Amino acid sequence: MDNKISLQLVLDATGHVTSYSTVGGLTGATTYEGEIPAEFLTTTQPQAFKLVDNVLTKDPNYVAPIPEAVKYQPSDEQRFQAQLALQMATMQKNQDEFNAQVLLQLADIKKAEAAPATPESSEAPTSTAAETK
Repeated sequence: MDNKISLQLVLDATGHVTSYSTVGGLTGATTYEGEIPAEFLTTTQPQAFKLVDNVLTKDPNYVAPIPEAVKYQPSDEQRFQAQLALQMATMQKNQDEFNAQVLLQLADIKKAEAAPATPESSEAPTSTAAETK
């Protein structure tokens, strides 16, 4: 440790740093003036550092907490059930689309049967000159 600095440290009950400030102050913080480990200001886990006998040191026994999102991952059975539910929903959607197409075709057939037939030719036959003699 070769860096001297003045910090505001917020510590938990075990003396681990929960937050810090290099400028200004923090509510409930302890002022620390002394050497800091080189990686302290660049780390994303200041909780890995502990104040022991008024010396800021890296805790060799520190284990990063597991984020909540990782703690509660679904089990293999839950994943299987979710996959099965997705497959069933997809099959139901496809069946519903097919049924809708069949109903539209049936409606078109009924409409065609109900429409009156129109004569194709309404012209009267014409007579030729040979027929009139």
